[in-house]
Amino acid sequence: MARKNGTGNGSQKTVSDARSDLLARAERNAEGAAPVKTDPLGDAKAARAVVEAVREHAAEMARRGLPAAYCDAALELAREIEEHLSALPAAGVAARGRTPEMAELLADAASTAQAIRGAVLRLSRGPDGRKTARDLGFGQPFSARQPAHVARALQRILDGLEAHKELKEDLGLMPEDIQTIQDLARDLGKLPGTGAPISDEQAALLQAQGALRAFFDLFAAKTSLALSADPDERSRLLSLIPRADDRRHLRRSTPELASG
Repeated sequence: MARKNGTGNGSQKTVSDARSDLLARAERNAEGAAPVKTDPLGDAKAARAVVEAVREHAAEMARRGLPAAYCDAALELAREIEEHLSALPAAGVAARGRTPEMAELLADAASTAQAIRGAVLRLSRGPDGRKTARDLGFGQPFSARQPAHVARALQRILDGLEAHKELKEDLGLMPEDIQTIQDLARDLGKLPGTGAPISDEQAALLQAQGALRAFFDLFAAKTSLALSADPDERSRLLSLIPRADDRRHLRRSTPELASG
């Protein structure tokens, strides 16, 4: 049972409650097709500094709805991110076993998927834009290094364009462009490992990182108000959060593990 400490809104939350809240916030962000791109290891390391900053202003932060339980949940998520990352090097080993032709095909397919995804983001800023982006695969784990991820991204693009035919014209896609996407998806499907299930490790990493970013968002919001009278301290605390570019405004994606 949560201990009452009288520090205000949210003070009775347990670590489990805080974690569930952060995961729910991350899920809503993903459903909105508006996740951010940051280095997961950098986020995990920054979490410790952010938690320390919260503890320096514990009473005021708790009064504004960010009690200690959120800090404990954030540290838990940071540890999970590091554990998931340590389990992922096998993907790099598989990449070294590809022939130049296989690597070139994967690079072409990933580049095509990224170019279309980037263009879609520019055209999906209206009221229904997030649903459209979601239909085209945004919010799912995506690594340009993994054939299974790229193949899924291409297929979601094809399915999404079929469901949102107006996008083809808006994007300027020609029939030959659609054929190219189909050919890449077909050829990519022949690569070893493409048909394997998407790694649960990567999905779990994305989920944990999304929840940690939700913690950073809460921290930034509370800090902006709690320290409004002390701009220097407010700036110091906000600078602890790793900078991130909103994926809905990126010119292009990078060939690293990311959501979007």
